Amino acid sequence: MLSFVIDVLHVFIINQIHGKRNVFAVERITMKHLKLSACWIVRNEQDDLQRSIDSVKGQVDEMIVVDTGSTDRTVEIAQRAGADVFHFDWIDDFSAPRNYAIEQATGDWIIFLDADEYFIEPEKVRRAVEKFAVKDAILIPRINIDPERGGREVSRDWNARIFRRAPNLRYRGLIHENIANLNGKLEYIFADARLATYHTGYSSARIESKLRRNLKLIELEIERDGHQVRHDIALVDCYYGLGDYERAIEHARRALTSEAGAVTGRGNLYHKMLDAMRALHYPDEQQLTVVDEAIRTLPQLPEFYAERGMILCGLNRLDEAYLEFHKSLEVWRRMPSTVHENSYFAAAVGKVYARLGEFELLVGNIVEARKNFGKAVELEPGNQEFKRRLAQLKG
Repeated sequence: MLSFVIDVLHVFIINQIHGKRNVFAVERITMKHLKLSACWIVRNEQDDLQRSIDSVKGQVDEMIVVDTGSTDRTVEIAQRAGADVFHFDWIDDFSAPRNYAIEQATGDWIIFLDADEYFIEPEKVRRAVEKFAVKDAILIPRINIDPERGGREVSRDWNARIFRRAPNLRYRGLIHENIANLNGKLEYIFADARLATYHTGYSSARIESKLRRNLKLIELEIERDGHQVRHDIALVDCYYGLGDYERAIEHARRALTSEAGAVTGRGNLYHKMLDAMRALHYPDEQQLTVVDEAIRTLPQLPEFYAERGMILCGLNRLDEAYLEFHKSLEVWRRMPSTVHENSYFAAAVGKVYARLGEFELLVGNIVEARKNFGKAVELEPGNQEFKRRLAQLKG
């Protein structure tokens, strides 16, 4: 690592209304200059890779692309973008090519993106990495979007996409692989919005084939290494996405009751458990028990107050439900940026406003109903039902 010290003269001029005076201060700032390597493993990613590369090009010192068998223009795109391209035979193991990419890198720190991920503010990447490069890894916020629905947000989560290049830091796991400290506990820090990424992998056209592939690899890993809590967490996503709701509930409960829980994944487990229970028509009282547990565990997340409101509607406890919907919005508005739990509420806010609009209609408050449906349409402009209800109220 290269380090250098820059003396910067900061001039602060304070113009007072009565008697102007100037205040000068000299501040000595230590700046770190890190060599950054950007890495990808790819296979048939011609539709996404260029955008991902563009989001780091100019911010990193080298780009490493490991191809696992593309038959489209992926390799050509990577080469034209200036990346060093390597080839690695696919062996049903996502960690293996990732670790191979690490071995080709020469940077002090590595930014490891998927081809369908890209930084939202590329120009801020280097400065932000240098600011947060103090531990083993940096967890960055990821916004999952569905490009087939106008880029609508699906959920938000945190991922260790940036980490120190060191011999003890390597990926583990055939699927849902994570960077790990082979000598002990991984020390990490949470970044801020400057390192946020968009992730387009939630395209509905791709999701089923991905889930079936993932399920196969998880089963292989369990057979090889034995069952672990991280397998339960991964299996929840697979079974839920494939519509096997009973198994999704079973694995969510096992993961939530384990002492080795996920760093930021409990919200996702409760969310999928509740959705699965709803799909299987579990009694509302049973769902209420789960959502109350979620609120006790994660009181900082707004979605579970809204979930509680929905369940209370089913129990015909409408006054309580109305208050829960309002509370979800209140918690959302004041949710600090220091909350690092995965959340899906941003994708559901429009529905909360629409439900409040229905409540206002019940008591004949047309003005408030119109306001709430207007907000719902603003948040979900593609929702035809929200538009229809708003048009009725304006008519």
